Amino acid sequence: MVQNILSFFWALCISIFSNYLGLQALRVFQFKQTIRECGPARHQAKSGTPVMGGLMIIGSLDLLALLFLPRLSGLPRLTNEVIILLALFTLTGVIGFGDDFLIVRRGKNNGLKPRYKLLGQLIIAALFCAYLLKNGFHQQVSPLLHLVGMNQPVLYVLLASFIVVGVSNAVNLTDGLDGLAAGVSMLVLLAFAFIAWHNFHNPQLAFLALLAAISCLGFLIFNIHPARMFMGDVGSLALGTLLAGFALLLHAELYLALAGLVFVLETLSVILQVGYFRLTGGRRLFKMSPLHHHLELCGWPEKRIVRLAWLVTLLMVGVTVILRSR
Repeated sequence: MVQNILSFFWALCISIFSNYLGLQALRVFQFKQTIRECGPARHQAKSGTPVMGGLMIIGSLDLLALLFLPRLSGLPRLTNEVIILLALFTLTGVIGFGDDFLIVRRGKNNGLKPRYKLLGQLIIAALFCAYLLKNGFHQQVSPLLHLVGMNQPVLYVLLASFIVVGVSNAVNLTDGLDGLAAGVSMLVLLAFAFIAWHNFHNPQLAFLALLAAISCLGFLIFNIHPARMFMGDVGSLALGTLLAGFALLLHAELYLALAGLVFVLETLSVILQVGYFRLTGGRRLFKMSPLHHHLELCGWPEKRIVRLAWLVTLLMVGVTVILRSR
């Protein structure tokens, strides 16, 4: 127990230090955020803040997994589940990096074309689905999903692909305020750590989720309001794939929607806004979407919105833990 605590302490130190070094590198290379003109006016003050901080989340988690995961789990090497999850997490970050790099290079919020980002995400989802099918994960879905036929390979692939792509984009939509996406992701990862340990007795996935939460915390120290750097698409898209991967590997797809309620609400606000706009010929349901921008335009301070999102997530994680403890 003492050794594990020390390992987590050193993991946090490494995460914080890597984020500090990464921030200095982002400043040297002048990877700066470009703020959309159509966004809230107060966000224009954030223009020029270093972006692509998600590189440090990815780099630190990959490093921490290699350094600490075998020792923490007592296994001689990383399991196939951990390797495939880290690989897809990192590959999704490559897509996000391409988008962020083009935005920085062009000096305007115009990165990869949406169809190219979607294509990349679908390829990653396909690779993950191939692994899941090969190892029979579709035969072990939760009773509710089994009831609606999701144990059938074709339906399972559609569901898994939807979760990977959907959650990746949901985290990306949520990443609009200082500390919002990183803080919510960190808390959801704690729920997966509990499920992996308590319900599946899978130490590597449990400790990987904890190390991922530590990686988010190390980044959050520099991303809390007022943010000294932003994660960018490289971080938000990758974190979304990581969360989706945990949910699928642990058969906790429905619990992801519960613990990640903030991601669900943010995404629904965008869907409802677009749908209402088209149906009514230009009227808006919200002042601006995603939901956090609507609250901003209603006069809510940024810190209050982020703290509310953390609190809601903490409560939902608590509910998830209680339900999975039964």
